[in-house]
Amino acid sequence: MENKRSIEEYNSIILSAYRALIRGTKDMVFIKDVNQKYVGASDAFIKMMGVEEEAQLLGRTDMEILDDKNLAKRYMDDDKKILASGADLVDYVEPITDEDGHARYGSTCKYVLKDEDGKLLGILGLTKDITREYMARQHYQQELKLLFELPKEAYAVSYIDIDDWRIISQRRKEISKGTLEPCNTVEELAFAAADAILDKESKAYLFYKDFTQDMLRELYDSGKTEVSFKYERRLTNGLVRWVHNRVRFLTDVDSGHLCALLTAKDIDAEKKAEQDLIVSAKMDKMTMVLNRETTMNYIREILIKQPDTNHVLLMLDVDNFKLINDTYGHQTGDQFLIKLADELKHHFRETDVVGRIGGDEFFALMKNVPDLSIVPRKADQILDTIIAICDNYEGINLSGSIGISTYPEDGDTVEKLYAKADDALYQAKRKGKNQFIFANS
Repeated sequence: MENKRSIEEYNSIILSAYRALIRGTKDMVFIKDVNQKYVGASDAFIKMMGVEEEAQLLGRTDMEILDDKNLAKRYMDDDKKILASGADLVDYVEPITDEDGHARYGSTCKYVLKDEDGKLLGILGLTKDITREYMARQHYQQELKLLFELPKEAYAVSYIDIDDWRIISQRRKEISKGTLEPCNTVEELAFAAADAILDKESKAYLFYKDFTQDMLRELYDSGKTEVSFKYERRLTNGLVRWVHNRVRFLTDVDSGHLCALLTAKDIDAEKKAEQDLIVSAKMDKMTMVLNRETTMNYIREILIKQPDTNHVLLMLDVDNFKLINDTYGHQTGDQFLIKLADELKHHFRETDVVGRIGGDEFFALMKNVPDLSIVPRKADQILDTIIAICDNYEGINLSGSIGISTYPEDGDTVEKLYAKADDALYQAKRKGKNQFIFANS
């Protein structure tokens, strides 16, 4: 009698311990009988199954509970095999029910329950949510492929242990007979990177100048998983090319250390194509000088940034331009304008602004003019150029009229200078053409 009472107390203690365990654990714990009906579950498992309380599980199977019947069938088929074989299933990684539409993964152990006589009682299941670890491992393995399969467009890949502060692995290859500097320490790598960056005020330069354990860990702790930069870099042979540098943070699955994978990708061709598109959008496509919008914006920017110096705006219109179109056709007229635009670019400095306003009208802003006496000479040169171009077209006598306004005397905005130069241009045409007139005269 005493022995029976001891067994009952023992069983009661075991049952109480089980209840306490499944109430407090964050793991997903369940118990099924031989008919695959639930007889107990932890709070985490109850939540995973999408029900409110344990009572909604008890005495029911997966097929009766889960909306996803394919998942329910897989669970039940797995349990059926375990019960039939009598063998435990340990650390089986499997997908578990989604959470807020996001996939989750669990590491599952299922143990066959038997009584003292070896009779099957059911299954005890324990699933740990390993979604974060599983995704990190997948990401880790995918990233480390770069060390073994260096992409065609990559200059180099470096794998750095931030905690130990050392380079674990590094691969480089030559591109156009140039590559990145070979380095043995993290300090050498950071110095070489910063030294090779052309723009010493760029984010990339500042990043590598402060390339320390504390800085990288602070970035990681702030929630950053990667940082990247695009910049011009000088290679070992002196060649300058655009590089896309990406720094990705990883947790090493073996050591548990925080690591960084640095990749340097060649983007020179795509960056230059991008720059060509930007330049193309700013140009007048026929004459290849600046278009109207860009010309106005550039002049506006100069007046804002350099308000304390003298600037001169010349507005040029070709006199009787219609004659060349009527006599030789519009294609010849276009060729004339292309030639004129090319000559105008040679008459002004690279820092000046030359643009086509429309039709046969052009703008030129002479920046920082210390002596206004040079302006009449420049205007005369332009008028002579138009006449010289006309020598190629027999029977056509074209000339030019120029209106000139000065900053700040004639206006402190591009719109005011434009209006004054336009009015002066009208006066030049009214007085007989082939001449220039200053707005303030």
